[in-house]
Amino acid sequence: MGYLSFAIKKVISYFLALFGTMAILFVGTYPIYTTVLVNSANFVAAETLRTLQQRSHTPLTPEQIQQIHDQIVNQIAASYGLDKPITVQFFYFLKNLLTFNLGYGFTSASITSSTGSYAVADIIASYLPNTILLFTTGTVIVIILGLVIGLLAARYAGSVWDRLVPVVAIVHSSFPTWWIGFLLIAALAYGVHLFPPGGIVSVPPPKNTVLYALDVLHHMALPLISIVIVGVGGFAYVVRSLVLSTLSEDFVIALRARAIPERIVLFKHVMRASSPSIVTQILLALTTSITGSLTTEVVFQWPGMGLLTWEAIIQNDIPVMLGVLYVTTLVLLAGLLLGELIYGVLDPRIRVGED
Repeated sequence: MGYLSFAIKKVISYFLALFGTMAILFVGTYPIYTTVLVNSANFVAAETLRTLQQRSHTPLTPEQIQQIHDQIVNQIAASYGLDKPITVQFFYFLKNLLTFNLGYGFTSASITSSTGSYAVADIIASYLPNTILLFTTGTVIVIILGLVIGLLAARYAGSVWDRLVPVVAIVHSSFPTWWIGFLLIAALAYGVHLFPPGGIVSVPPPKNTVLYALDVLHHMALPLISIVIVGVGGFAYVVRSLVLSTLSEDFVIALRARAIPERIVLFKHVMRASSPSIVTQILLALTTSITGSLTTEVVFQWPGMGLLTWEAIIQNDIPVMLGVLYVTTLVLLAGLLLGELIYGVLDPRIRVGED
């Protein structure tokens, strides 16, 4: 099977998976979904009327208020297909999801975006970059350290260093992130006052761009340390295991029999053979990093997707909760698809297996 046909087949299969996943979500959340849309429409209408009345020189009559209210509600309902049969509503639902038309918050304490918008897509767009900044940076550091530690452990198999990696992986992975966070805050924030205990930037924020960026990095330090502590041991152990399994294969024994230097065997041949599995692990780690972590962001009050989810739960902001669920599903499916496509490039045997 050529790579193009392999890629097309994978894209179609993942689109069908997306279609099926969205169908399950739609059916499972339909009663909530319709209630949310109606409440959102009423909330948007009320906010629009309040703004109009504040700007109007003459008060609106009850008839005008009712007319404007009904017009806004009907317009929003039509955009989501609520006046159509349920089968047609599903395609409206899918279209709105793929175009990120995720509705509006509907409570008086509703979460807003950085520009004050109640649109769920705008709210997520305000929080998502902060999650990417923190967790993708942390994941990249974990990957780099994990690769170095894992390769060294595999290179010196049986040494103290090699035996230490599984122990560190088990210990580090067993640490709850929130517990590490509390310890770091107690020791480095309130103890020696080296880092701020939470948030993303000082109040008021620095006006200079360079100072602003440095202030954000200063606030990132503690959550970044907690992410690295919890994640690096497990990733190093995965790399070590993958490389050790490759080192025991026949072609490595043949290379060593030809007196090829161990450094070339490891970094040129073994790494190339292990790269599909390692790249898959890296892509999965990067994909899941985009969704954030509720506990880490709540502990450090980092305004990302995790904290957004927590605030939505506390305020019972169902549109935001559903929006985060939909976006997370899309991100994970897109990451898995990208991983399959890259795996097909690195390991042609996968394409043969698809025939």
